[in-house]
Amino acid sequence: MRKIQSVISICAILFGAPGLAAPSGVSVEPEALAHYSYCVNEAKDRSFVFVLSRQILYRCHGDVAISYFNYLGHHRVPDRRIEDETGVYLFRTISGVGRCWNKIFDQAGLPISDFGCEIFVDI
Repeated sequence: MRKIQSVISICAILFGAPGLAAPSGVSVEPEALAHYSYCVNEAKDRSFVFVLSRQILYRCHGDVAISYFNYLGHHRVPDRRIEDETGVYLFRTISGVGRCWNKIFDQAGLPISDFGCEIFVDI
């Protein structure tokens, strides 16, 4: 039953089904939905779909992720700078569903620019 509710929620978000509301904080602007859709489709096309214990993770990269990251920046989503053993990242939250990032330094501290986005869908 929970899986059906998740599918209905995603359909409501993507197709604007009447009477169904998007999860709190999720943007239903056409441009936001287009970026979401492009990322999910690229993840499917390139086999970057991962079934987790309670979610499905869709991960996109390259031009699709750059476009989504920049879209979030144009909508004034703040950057969060995170450093870990793999490098330094700037993260922008996709409200209610995930995040995009730009890796700006690699593990050796050398400049790099590598983009990606992750979208989580409850199952």
